[in-house]
Amino acid sequence: MKMLTAIDGSRHLFLDLDDVESMYNVVQTVCEATKHPDNPVLPLGAKDEWDSCQASPWASRTVIYDDEERIFKAWYEGGRGADVPREQDPFWITTGYAISEDGIHWQKPRLGHIEYHGSRDNNICSLGTGCVTKDVREPDAAKRYKMIVKGPWAPLEGYPHGGPKLRICYSPDGIHWTEGPYLTDSLPELILNDVVALLCDDQDPDPQRRIKIAWQIKHPPRKPGPPEVRAKSMGFGPDIEHLVASADNPVISPDDGLEDEIHFLMLGAYEGMYVMPYEYGWYAPNDTGVYGSYFGDIRLAVSRDGEHFRRVQPHQKTIARGARGEWDDGFIVIADKPVIKDDTIYLYYSGNGEQWQEWPPENMCDPSRLYVLPTSQMGVATLRRDGFTCLETTDRETPGHVTTGPIEIGGGDLRLVLNVGDVDPGRSWVEVEVLDAERDEVLDGFDRKECSDVCEDAIRVPVAWKARSLADVGASQIRLRFFLYGAARLYSYGFESL
Repeated sequence: MKMLTAIDGSRHLFLDLDDVESMYNVVQTVCEATKHPDNPVLPLGAKDEWDSCQASPWASRTVIYDDEERIFKAWYEGGRGADVPREQDPFWITTGYAISEDGIHWQKPRLGHIEYHGSRDNNICSLGTGCVTKDVREPDAAKRYKMIVKGPWAPLEGYPHGGPKLRICYSPDGIHWTEGPYLTDSLPELILNDVVALLCDDQDPDPQRRIKIAWQIKHPPRKPGPPEVRAKSMGFGPDIEHLVASADNPVISPDDGLEDEIHFLMLGAYEGMYVMPYEYGWYAPNDTGVYGSYFGDIRLAVSRDGEHFRRVQPHQKTIARGARGEWDDGFIVIADKPVIKDDTIYLYYSGNGEQWQEWPPENMCDPSRLYVLPTSQMGVATLRRDGFTCLETTDRETPGHVTTGPIEIGGGDLRLVLNVGDVDPGRSWVEVEVLDAERDEVLDGFDRKECSDVCEDAIRVPVAWKARSLADVGASQIRLRFFLYGAARLYSYGFESL
């Protein structure tokens, strides 16, 4: 078990339990994100517009909050559902640009950039689709925005019907794009595969792994069902033009879980770890299509190194599909990165109803339906900061406790702060005691009886022991023992200077 350090500003989550020494009547829970009541939040275009049928983060799949400009930005897939093959229509699916001040109410600025049916009065920013990232450390202003673009359809050696090539594109503003090299020149395994996540990772200490991408592969499964299923591989590099594939690909596969498909995923660096909300897909044998209707929701995997991921409570959902009759009651496609603003985590997704019959294409009985696009729109679900997972008692009634591994006390006067929720004075609360890590004994004055009840639902609640602070513990290494009562949830703990 790695030694943790208590320093000003550090926070410790329960994305995995590697830093937990023991638990009694306490479980780790994946928190289900709350869908916004205004979903879907991005409107479809008018009947004659390019995004009249689809407007969602699917093939184009990035939403960010731009800290410099203080605005939300989205690069989304739009489609008009024309009944023609995609290789004959450059606007079959393409990329639109939208902005929002609050992440809920979106505008589609008229860019005047790309002509559609004789007019440039639209918000199309690219004929291809893909993932976007803003690289604030990029010294070349013309390359501040980076995009891995799939399409348009083009001749492709070895493929008689051609295909969409993957090209790196750059932009100074996220709107006007300049073509760069083909990504498949360095990663040929990406030919005809979808890149599903693109991340500028300033958290990784290795500069050779600063850029991370994830892409979709297909392989024969080790379970009944389709002859090929979707899994996910990853690549790394110091920049977007010099990427190498992970030696351990695929990094997540349906062969390792109960799902039938892992279609798309989200990738984010978060508080020293990595989160991967992924599309958990299954086929319901209801005589629809070859294998039955495809359904899917979002579940969670995490990693310490950004390469080796493990599922977290895979029976629990991060985002649930809607109830029957709701706009997202079929399956959910997650955007490529989480958005963190203030103390809220925004998870954008493409919601698709049960009218998506015979999906994906290899499940179709009638191949002509491939070019009929049902409606797909953008929704958002939110979590509190650090709220991907939490600790709670098994029945949210009977008390329990959890003890951390050793924590080294850093310099300066520090206080312990907790991120707690679902508390109610005298019914649901948290107490903490401090142990000497070497002797494994509670320190004088720091037992739970001396601790004031933590019963404020907040992100940073200070913990007090009758006016004593961590500076008084008299030990260089400690353990913390959290006592949970009733329905209280513990999301994280951290340290701040007094």
